[in-house]
Amino acid sequence: MGKNFQLRKTQFAVVLAIFALGIGAQRLKSQERVSIETLNKAIALNNRGMALYQKGSVDEAIALYRQALEINPALPEALSNLGTALDAKGKDDEAIVDFKRSLALRPTDAVTASNLGLALYHEKKYPESIAAYQQAIALNPKFPQAYNGIGAALAASGNTEDATAAYRKAIELLPRYTDAMNNLGAALLTEKKWDEAVPVYERALELEPKATDVRGNYATALQNAGRIEDAMAQFQQIVAIDPNDAHVWFELGHLQYKQGQLDNAETSLKKSLALKPDRAEVEFNLALAYQDQGKIAEAIAEYQKGLALKPDDAHALYNLANSYLVSKDAAKAAVYFQKSLDVQPDFTEALIGLGAAKMDAGDLDGAQATFQKVVAAQPDNADARFNLGNVLFNKGKYTEAADTYGESIRLNPNLARVHYNRGMALLRLKDADGAKAEFKEAVRIDPTLVAPN
Repeated sequence: MGKNFQLRKTQFAVVLAIFALGIGAQRLKSQERVSIETLNKAIALNNRGMALYQKGSVDEAIALYRQALEINPALPEALSNLGTALDAKGKDDEAIVDFKRSLALRPTDAVTASNLGLALYHEKKYPESIAAYQQAIALNPKFPQAYNGIGAALAASGNTEDATAAYRKAIELLPRYTDAMNNLGAALLTEKKWDEAVPVYERALELEPKATDVRGNYATALQNAGRIEDAMAQFQQIVAIDPNDAHVWFELGHLQYKQGQLDNAETSLKKSLALKPDRAEVEFNLALAYQDQGKIAEAIAEYQKGLALKPDDAHALYNLANSYLVSKDAAKAAVYFQKSLDVQPDFTEALIGLGAAKMDAGDLDGAQATFQKVVAAQPDNADARFNLGNVLFNKGKYTEAADTYGESIRLNPNLARVHYNRGMALLRLKDADGAKAEFKEAVRIDPTLVAPN
């Protein structure tokens, strides 16, 4: 129930190509028709664009970079910075073209090679992204952002081992690099190295305590390491920082439910839905919280809401059927058990539930046929034999019932209710000693049961 907290989006420090006014004229000696004044004007436009970009005015920056390139189409700084701005706008395909043009003019520019790797990563062109980052690292072996970037591309390609090594190198070069730490933790989570991921996230949070995405991943690591209470505490810290995070309220509610904190789970799941309605998974989990509290009408309503969004969820259909069974509506229970089986024909629990619903509805022949079907498919299913025994008992077939209960006990001797019911069948068969022995065993297993006089 519930999904892992979504991993933080891989982040890289995008480095602008920064050049002082006046540089570049020497590089363009071959362009004799362009005056030094004109060249410097292009560089000034580039630097003004860079200043606007750093202030967050990306569109204005793009306009200035393009003006610079109209004056000097061979200005690699402006091409690189234009690519960076286009990448920030999500125009990765255009950014890739400009980065490549810049690198063609200045192939030793590690920053542009790294930013090209990022744009290719965004386009999910992972082999090309890796190659671009490799170029950046070859040009500058002490470039932490390039190591972080290649780690992300390697991880996206399924090579978490090399990704982990790349992230560690990035952190070695820049010990306070929290993005690389978060990405390293994500790679370790992928490898199910929960205990290794935990201290990585703890170090990142020492440096950046309000990073809710890092804290969410830390909570995921703690949860998978079996430290549920600690994971809950982290999710609670996140909602204290950002009470409008619907996903975290859901994760918190999920863990509270697992810990039996049903009231708290109900509250958290309701908050999640209030912030972001119409999510089937949250509706289903809230329904479970209601169901376990005995709030059957509320549970049914939530299951129906969720199923309106996701009508083919076999387990939700099964749980809704159980809610109807508890509310003594055997007919509706049978309908939803059957719907669950239509979605997942091998869902044994739903087939057992269907048999129980038929028995509650008085269709003993139908119930018997259903349980016999389960037994035929799963001869070692003790619960199915127990339920089949109940049907036979209700049909007055006490010998067959006693034998069927006996088979269930053979498969699982620790089911108190089976011993008790077999005792009742033996009483009907006038086997007082056998019945007494079964009642005694039932009470031994479950002292809350009381043997009949």
